Order: sequence, then C-alpha cells, then structure tokens
Amino acid sequence: MILLLFYAMASAQSFNDQVEATIYLESNSEFLKVTGLAYNKTNFSQSLKYEMVLFRTDSLGANRSRNSQTGRLVLQRGQKKSLSNTIISAEDTDRIIILLLVYNEDEVLLGKDRIVVNGNQNDQLAAQKAAELKSKMVSKDATQPGGDGVLLRGLVTEDTKTRPGRDFYRMFDTKYRDAKINGEKVITIKESLSLANTTKIEVFVGNSVVFNFILRPQNDFLEMASDQAVDRVGSYFKALRESNIIERF
Repeated sequence: MILLLFYAMASAQSFNDQVEATIYLESNSEFLKVTGLAYNKTNFSQSLKYEMVLFRTDSLGANRSRNSQTGRLVLQRGQKKSLSNTIISAEDTDRIIILLLVYNEDEVLLGKDRIVVNGNQNDQLAAQKAAELKSKMVSKDATQPGGDGVLLRGLVTEDTKTRPGRDFYRMFDTKYRDAKINGEKVITIKESLSLANTTKIEVFVGNSVVFNFILRPQNDFLEMASDQAVDRVGSYFKALRESNIIERF
C-alpha cells in the first residue's frame, strides 16, 4: 500500500489559515484507519460543515465509486476535533483518493487535505512537486531517511460536553505545547457522563487511558488537573521511548 500526501494550495485563495483540515492515518498489518480532523486556528468560535470523500478506482481503471461522509459542528477557538473516520484493508490494491473539505456556515471552503492510497506515477510526480513547494511545512519526521510524512506529532483532539470540559482541554493543550513533549501519538481529551449529574474526563494517548478524573468547574482545580495530566502524558511517552515500542507509520 502506497501513501501519497498532497498539500492544499491555491494561487487566489489560501486554505487552512483559519480552519485547518488534516487527514490522519493509522496503519497496521491488517488495515489503514483514516480519520478527518479539524482545528480552529482563530480566536472565535466557528460553525462548520465538513465532507470526507473517498474516490475509488480499480487497478484496471474501469470501475469507479464515490463514498461521502458529511456533518456539521461548532469549533471553539483553538479547538481540534475528530470529524469522521473510515477503514481501508491493507490488502486493498484500488487507487483511492481521500479528500477532506471543511466549510463555514456560508459554504466558503476554509480547509482541505488530500491523500492518495496506491497512487500511480502521475500521483507520485504531483506529490513530489507539492512536497517540494511545501517543504517548510513538512514535519521533521517526514524529512528524515525512511520518514513517510504521515506521522503527526503533538496533536491533541477533544470530545467534550461542557464548558469546564473545554476549559480543561484548552489548559491541557497550552501546557502540553509549552512542555514541548511533542508526542508521536494523538492525544484525545474525552468527557463522558458519570454519576450524580457529574462528568468524567479521560486523557487518551492513542487508545490507552493515562489519566482520568471527575470534573469540577473551579478554575484552580482545572489548573491542577491539567498540570497532573501533562505530567502523566509526559511520563507515558518517556516510558514508551525508553522501551522503544512506539509504532511509527
């Protein structure tokens, strides 16, 4: 399975400045998991619409299909969120174009990302030209020998339900970046209902819960909890690196 990255570019309009669209890939020997993400880079909330499309063509170029997932959401300032996901078999030989588009409420395209799986020679040439033009934006891993450009470092997403939950997410995200941990796996802040009308926060690194607590709205409590969460996440990544079991895709 061959992965090609295409960076969104336009001469008359700049994309991913206000809202950044990213296609994140996780791979193992059996499947490729594709997740669409959106990040609000502005200082105000945005009402958005997204569409993630898979265009599939068989190896003979004869059969074509199109599958689309759409939805709406509101992103608070500085908020990242998972939009949609799909699974592709590792044994799939079809040429697959994955396109993620994020619009504002006026249907203006703000963010986009595009990846080709099992691309042909023309795809490879286009990807090479795009990578050369956007070389300053490629992650360090993508520029190293053997790097594939797919690994996203330092990414924090959230699935919160309440204002205190979003406040905790913003505190954690700021402190995590200040600590320069730059983890190799996606961190997810998830809020879920608990007992007696309370909610619980869980901090995931990949699929592993590394920290959790019952949420309280007081600011000093959120500050303390975010400090503890960053420490726990940092220790988790340190242990992974020391044991050399971090998976790189």
